[in-house]
Amino acid sequence: QTRANHLPPTPMAKGGVTRYERAPAWPGYTFLTIFRDNRFGAMLIDMEGQVLHRWEIAFSEAFPEPRHLDVPPPDYDMVLHGTALLPGGDVILNMEGLGAVRLDRCSQPVWRLPRMTHHTVDYLPNGETMIAVDRTRHPADPRYPRLSPGPEGYYIENFVVRLRPDGSVAQEVPLMDILYDSGWASLLFYGEESTIRTEQPTHMNDIEVLREDMAAAFPQFRAGDVMLSIRNSNTIMVVDGQTWRVKWTMTGPFLYQHDPDFMPNGHILLFDNRRTGGRPRLGYSRVIEIDPATRDIVWSYQGTDEEPFYTDIRGMQQLLPNGNVLVLEAQQGRVFEVARESDNRIVWEYVNLARDGYVGLITGAERVAPEQVTFLGGSCG
Repeated sequence: QTRANHLPPTPMAKGGVTRYERAPAWPGYTFLTIFRDNRFGAMLIDMEGQVLHRWEIAFSEAFPEPRHLDVPPPDYDMVLHGTALLPGGDVILNMEGLGAVRLDRCSQPVWRLPRMTHHTVDYLPNGETMIAVDRTRHPADPRYPRLSPGPEGYYIENFVVRLRPDGSVAQEVPLMDILYDSGWASLLFYGEESTIRTEQPTHMNDIEVLREDMAAAFPQFRAGDVMLSIRNSNTIMVVDGQTWRVKWTMTGPFLYQHDPDFMPNGHILLFDNRRTGGRPRLGYSRVIEIDPATRDIVWSYQGTDEEPFYTDIRGMQQLLPNGNVLVLEAQQGRVFEVARESDNRIVWEYVNLARDGYVGLITGAERVAPEQVTFLGGSCG
């Protein structure tokens, strides 16, 4: 049953690279986190869909003595969600809710983080890593008025965690502290009840640090500030990377969003799931470009009946150097490239067809320049 959740049905009949227009597409290799051959792994493919390199890890190999979990999962129930491909071929892989591991190019562990990690990995130029971590809290905390455990007797608390290059924890900031200390606890509350009772008050699904080379485009922010995505409040925010006070927020018009990215032009690119369950009842999913100064949507790509595009959970996008946008439609096992200069035409598409009528999930996708990939061809003893 669990494995079947990773193999949703599909109307698509062809797998692999199903579309490729060479001239408008941005050539490179695509790093995928993917369910294939009945397990999750990571791989690098070329523009034709040929597999250039693979990374594989089982939960039981990464954490042979998982004292950080009450009930260790079977290996087939491990989902990779949140990854980073590092220079030299190392990868950081989030085992969703189970822990994170850094592997070398031969899939040997470099470090392990035995925490409830999930969703997001931001590898910084100085070798540090920002990662999202959960903790289960059972009693209400007096520091957080009006917030109580859900019907099951607990709630999930999100943390922004900064890791040193060796994988050890350098800093741990509770998202609740950020919200309450900044005067933004209101994002948690809705309706007429005096107290919110829920297992997932926030569901933080992205962390991204503003880099030095992009900071000048954002006069309202500064390098080192951190953008967070709080899915269950339909909100993105930018916080000071030193004081952790909120500087800027935007709520909607996106619905259960993912993966907000700083753009070199001072805008924000965002994946708007428009989640309404198994089918789109408020419109197809879309990718939108937002001007944070005006909050206007200045560009968007949206699914249509002719080009369906909808994933109720997960999903991400990447701005490519030529202006194209790589889009991950996670639950459909599909990655595609949109040429913004050519009327938002799809110029490259990859489908992870597992067998007739079913695709394997793809939970991460990133296009990298071939010259950045220097680790191919070496042997692994």
